[in-house]
Amino acid sequence: MIADAGQCLVDAGISNGRQEARWIMGGIVSVLSPCCGGCELSVEVQKAFEKQVERRVQGEPLQYVMGSAAFHCIELAVGPGVLIPRPETEQLVELALKQCPANAEVLDLCTGSGAIALAMAMQRPNARFTGVDISEEALCYARQNKSRLGTLNVEFLQGDLFAPLPAGTKYTLVTANPPYVSEKDYDNLEPVVRVYEPRQALLAEENGLAVLRRIAEGVGRVLVDGGFVISEIGDEQGRAVKTIFQEANLQNVQVLKDYSEKDRFVVAVKG
Repeated sequence: MIADAGQCLVDAGISNGRQEARWIMGGIVSVLSPCCGGCELSVEVQKAFEKQVERRVQGEPLQYVMGSAAFHCIELAVGPGVLIPRPETEQLVELALKQCPANAEVLDLCTGSGAIALAMAMQRPNARFTGVDISEEALCYARQNKSRLGTLNVEFLQGDLFAPLPAGTKYTLVTANPPYVSEKDYDNLEPVVRVYEPRQALLAEENGLAVLRRIAEGVGRVLVDGGFVISEIGDEQGRAVKTIFQEANLQNVQVLKDYSEKDRFVVAVKG
């Protein structure tokens, strides 16, 4: 079954199709028949496998098909309605952990599946994390992931950026992976991204800068003095974003590159 499915996926243009077929079967067996070594596959397993392979052949992202994505040190539930976390965002976690004291108060904006907040919470069990997202659909995955991981030091709030935060709350660190794709770039995204992943989590007005601008203008009100903000950005936005954060009176504004040597993160401090 794996061999036939792998060839079917390759024929559909998925170059890694044979390995993906193994992953799909492994995920199904681990859930439906974890102790089936040496036994024939049940009809239930066979049907589930065929259904998931067909979804992948139709172009649905592998992570949605399998219902999970590996991220940093954790496994996250993902599916339609929530952005699939990328390797670049794992690097943001590493940068943020360097600025995250053991007892920090951390705000994660545009949290989506909770990837950044939950990965950091696993490494900083005595810190407290608040994830905010405008999408209740995405937050359903975030709360599911919190429950699966048992991260009691994380809470999730639904709302637009800073709006749902209790008045007067201050944070040591603010992280964000906001929408930053422009209309032009959105039209050129791979179909698997454009068709399946939520437009709201990707696309921003003002040539991709609208949400980043709102974060820069509002973050000073919620950061403690000396607190850091770290956000992911588009690889052609470095100069513009640096100017935006400087004009918002943030200090020591830096644009850092990802492992591909592309501009990917902005880091700044509240003076």
